[in-house]
Formats: sequence, structure tokens, C-alpha cells
Amino acid sequence: MTAVTASSAPAVAAVAAWGAGLIQLALGAGGLIGAESAMGNGIARGAGLVLVVLGAGGVAWGVAVLLHARAVLARAGIAGVLAGLGALTILLVAQPARTSVIAVAAASALLIVVAFACGLRLRAPKKDGTDAAPLRLRAVIVAAVVVAAVVTPALGTTEAAQLAPDHGTHGVVEPGHH
Repeated sequence: MTAVTASSAPAVAAVAAWGAGLIQLALGAGGLIGAESAMGNGIARGAGLVLVVLGAGGVAWGVAVLLHARAVLARAGIAGVLAGLGALTILLVAQPARTSVIAVAAASALLIVVAFACGLRLRAPKKDGTDAAPLRLRAVIVAAVVVAAVVTPALGTTEAAQLAPDHGTHGVVEPGHH
């Protein structure tokens, strides 16, 4: 059972990093543009900027993990997780009415998965410069389905989704027009 967990950890970490990154990008954008109160304005914008940077970094880190089939820069990954959890908390405190608790909880859960995978990598015995075994496609697909089930509803609760135009209001195209 440990071998299955160890071999699928990079796939799960990569997809979890993508999911957390997408949520961080959405919440960060809301923090950057949605600060109204004088007290929370600078704090929310600062947390929003941190979340946008960490979200983009998380997506890039996930790509690197899949390319190397192991959690690369594991210590930096853990630091990013801690910074992300802190920024999520700060944004939630600075703008409680505008920040989705569901999105913060989903991003936090995914970040904890990333931290766990990084911890597994740090505790793994050192190899002589060789990469890990190739990732199993099944692990990537299962992780993607689970993360999508968590991320999709969480993104729907963010301010970015609330401000998006309704796609159901498009006009009917007349026959003969493309």
C-alpha cells in the first residue's frame, strides 16, 4: 500500500496544486479589485496580490512535478503552502463578506494535500540523481476527477464567478447569419 501511495503522490500533488492555484487566482483577483472598506483595502489588496502570485506559481509547480514525476523543490512547496494558507486567512478576515468560505476551505484542503506530498518527498530516501518511476496515468486521471469535483463548485462561489456575465442570456441567432 505504501508503494501505491508513494507512486501516486506526485500525480495527486500536481493536480491538487493546479486546483489550489486556480482558486487562489480567483480569490486573489477578488482581493485586488474588490477592496471597498478603508481598513481592509490595503490588506485585502496585499493578500490578493500574494494569492495571484502563489496561484500562478502553484500551477507552474504542478507542471514541473508532472515533468519530473516527483515533488520538485519540496521545501519551497511547503513554504508556498504556508504562505497561501496565511494569505487566504488574511483575505477572509479583511473581506469576510466578499470572500467565499467554501473557496477558502477548498483551497486550504488542496494546499494541505500538496504539503503532504512535499513532506513525503523530503522523507523519501535519497537516490543517486535519478528521477522517480513514471507516473501512472490512472493516478493522474483519478486525481483530476476528484480535484475537479472540489474546485468547480468552489470557483463558482468566488466573487470572480459572481461578477462574470451570464452565459444564458445570449441572443438567438437568426437563420442565415453566422
